[in-house]
Amino acid sequence: MAKWQASCGQDSCLCSFLLMDLDLTKVWLNTAGDYLKLVKQPRKDVILKQLVQPWKLSTLKEHEMCFQQWNIIQLWIGIVATIVMLLMNIIWYLAEDIPYAKPPMGTIIINAAVGLMLTVFFTYLAWFGVINKHGCCCFIVCCCLGKPNLLAVSILSLIFGVLAVISALQLLGSVKGALIVLVLIGAFFALIHGIALLYVSFEAFMIWRLCSPEVPPTGAEQAKDSKGAVQTQVVGAPQTTSDVVAEMEAGAVKIEA
Repeated sequence: MAKWQASCGQDSCLCSFLLMDLDLTKVWLNTAGDYLKLVKQPRKDVILKQLVQPWKLSTLKEHEMCFQQWNIIQLWIGIVATIVMLLMNIIWYLAEDIPYAKPPMGTIIINAAVGLMLTVFFTYLAWFGVINKHGCCCFIVCCCLGKPNLLAVSILSLIFGVLAVISALQLLGSVKGALIVLVLIGAFFALIHGIALLYVSFEAFMIWRLCSPEVPPTGAEQAKDSKGAVQTQVVGAPQTTSDVVAEMEAGAVKIEA
């Protein structure tokens, strides 16, 4: 149960902000084991044709499976790219003769460690928010629930993917000197990582389009039936034919009266 919560919007734009929701945080942390099992088997249930042509998929379940696969692939590419960049920077440090041109070793290690942790954290966060909750962003202390979070994942993945591609092109444009091989390797992994992020962005967008929002029954009216049981009537819910006929008959009785 959250200590404090607030909501804004309605229907598909409904979004709730939760502060200190320990139950949701526990659910998020408890799924780490399930995600680790998926990460250990990145090739499980992979259909290459569907993976590289997700725009041909039609159902929500297919897009969810494709998102999960690209999410895991993107994680592995990010981990490998971070390790490769670490090795390339170390080789650059050892091969560079000019002292002031060498990148500081402490900076190299810190950048690699931070990059690795952020890649794992945000990839796991995106998987939980999209696959498990169909719209959730949980940062332990504060969490946000709602379908708009799916679109946020798509937009952020798109931004990071485009930035990675631009970074790769910039590296290719600056190729020169004896360390040309290091630059080419770094540009290759940056480009592959950027493409994977673009696929993740597309799948998150398709899930946002196809997913129905889970709107809590706020504003519901309770009524008791003839047996005394409590029934919930949601304002704006679709009516059956018998309900419409009953309302018309009740209206006719009032007019005759």
